[in-house]
Amino acid sequence: MLPSAVHNVSLVYALVWTIDNYYGTATSTPLAVVQFATSAESRGLHNDLIDAALGRSSGTGRIQFVLEDDRVESAEATKELPPPSGLTGRPMAIWFLDSLRSYFRLEMYLSQLGSPYKRNGFFVVVYTGVEDRPMESVKIMFRRLLNMYVLNVNVFLQREGTVQLYTYYPYGPHRCQSSLPVYYTAFQDLPPPATGYGLTKPLFPSKLANLHGCPLVVVTFDHRPYVIIEDDPEVPGGRIMRGIEGMIFRALAERMNFTLKMVERQDKDRGQILPDGNFTGILKMMVDGEANMTFVCFMYNKARSDVMLPSISYTSFPIVLVIPGGGSMTPMQRLTRPFRYIIWSCVLASLLLGLLIIALLRISAVPRRLRNLVLGRHNNGPCLAMWNILLGGLALFNPRRNFARYLLLMWLLQTLILRAAYTGQMFLLLQDVEVRSPLQTLSEVLAKGYEFHLLPTLQIVFHDSMPSTHVRVVTTQEASLYRLRDEEDPGIAVPVLQPTAYQFDYRSGPGARHLTTLPEPLMTAPLTLYMRPHSYLKRRIDRLLIAMMSSGIVYRYRRMYLDRIERLAKVRNMEPSPLTIWRLGGVFVCCAALQLLATLVFGLELFSRRHPRLRSTLNAINRYTA
Repeated sequence: MLPSAVHNVSLVYALVWTIDNYYGTATSTPLAVVQFATSAESRGLHNDLIDAALGRSSGTGRIQFVLEDDRVESAEATKELPPPSGLTGRPMAIWFLDSLRSYFRLEMYLSQLGSPYKRNGFFVVVYTGVEDRPMESVKIMFRRLLNMYVLNVNVFLQREGTVQLYTYYPYGPHRCQSSLPVYYTAFQDLPPPATGYGLTKPLFPSKLANLHGCPLVVVTFDHRPYVIIEDDPEVPGGRIMRGIEGMIFRALAERMNFTLKMVERQDKDRGQILPDGNFTGILKMMVDGEANMTFVCFMYNKARSDVMLPSISYTSFPIVLVIPGGGSMTPMQRLTRPFRYIIWSCVLASLLLGLLIIALLRISAVPRRLRNLVLGRHNNGPCLAMWNILLGGLALFNPRRNFARYLLLMWLLQTLILRAAYTGQMFLLLQDVEVRSPLQTLSEVLAKGYEFHLLPTLQIVFHDSMPSTHVRVVTTQEASLYRLRDEEDPGIAVPVLQPTAYQFDYRSGPGARHLTTLPEPLMTAPLTLYMRPHSYLKRRIDRLLIAMMSSGIVYRYRRMYLDRIERLAKVRNMEPSPLTIWRLGGVFVCCAALQLLATLVFGLELFSRRHPRLRSTLNAINRYTA
């Protein structure tokens, strides 16, 4: 039985049905119940309604209740405030109002700095006003709630024993941003077999499934390959948007059926929070309400998410560090570059091992059978043959023992592969003028003391890992990338998203110098789009983004623009260019050194005619080394 003071029986049962059938099943978040009575009589009525409704609903144990006072707290009294973007907070509540004046108290409660509510949540207003025309008050409330982005709100009005629900639809076939009250449904006895008291419709209707062509203002700028803005006279405004994010947003616009009103930011300033609390660029436009959404390669950032409402991350890209490419390789570096140190070490170890075995067999007193087994009979020049095969010559004297032949075949196979690999790589190195030897690790970059040019968002990310004395914040990285491409050693390093580096190399062309990056990326950056604080578009957009990712649409848009620039950015102009004396200088230096050595040996041969001891030494060297 209900308390004797409660005469609004249908309103109590409406609240009980709402709590049990919606709030008790939709979420595990506590349900806030707040009254904003302006008179003692209304406060008593609200208390009776709350006691009766909660008394019948709490027994099911489906949800927890939070009873709050309607006082507005000061900012100093709240220790940890929620972000003004409305990213966190309670998404549901039941508010009891008795007049338009009580609504203004509710509005102060919602708009205060420490308000714990997400305005894009789902709310019920129980209106118990006694004026002759309550719909006039409801009309004013809806208009002000729309301006505050409180979209999913229903007003319960009791008329002639029936609780009627009123709401508003901001988007319709012939209206945009409309806040006119609309009769939605009423609580009534349900038909069999579901006999009882309740609704035959969902408690909260869908209001964003179709925006009916209403315009939404989006601020962005051309930033390839993420956003590509081009002229197109066939579309309204004469400009069309493509690119990875552009295609994703156009798919959202088509699915939600809204008209895109694009605002291009010419200075390409995404915006930042100044030390005095002011904002710049796109961030200022969003906070001031000049645009509904923005996207242009926005990396998720906590400071930015405190003042704008982020969507879920729909894609991510690795962040690579662009470093100076270093000077052109010297001629001697070109000779050694085809093989790394480990390969040169293996070749040298094999060669030294062979020379050592030949020397031991020729010099030491080993049995003749053992010498013939390893070197073969009548093999008078094993050392010279070994050098000859290594340099691509012929094996003129084949050994006559099977074991010696096996050793020869093994050496032929090894040198064949090495010579083919060395020749092929050397061909590429000699014809490419811009071959360089860049740094390989982040520790090497830090040891050089380079200055890091960071965007404001990346400054926060790399604050702990980069020395503060070597960091410079820039609003755009275009000039820094040109310096890294054109200068030998500008003394800077720039972290960018990998597609940005691909796009820059793609625009530079296959014949120009390309950016040099570290082999390993620094981290992975999630991308998101941002909306107005407390925007009611977030839920709908998040669901559509999840559906697009699940179906592979986002991946398809990525590959549409990344495949081409990634492939062509790596293609260099490999047409043979005329060889210069400088690029062949390493060969000439080696030949000159061998000429000097030959001249020295020639002199020693002439000098040995007059010195028998020197002649004996040279004969021994010729006999045992060759």
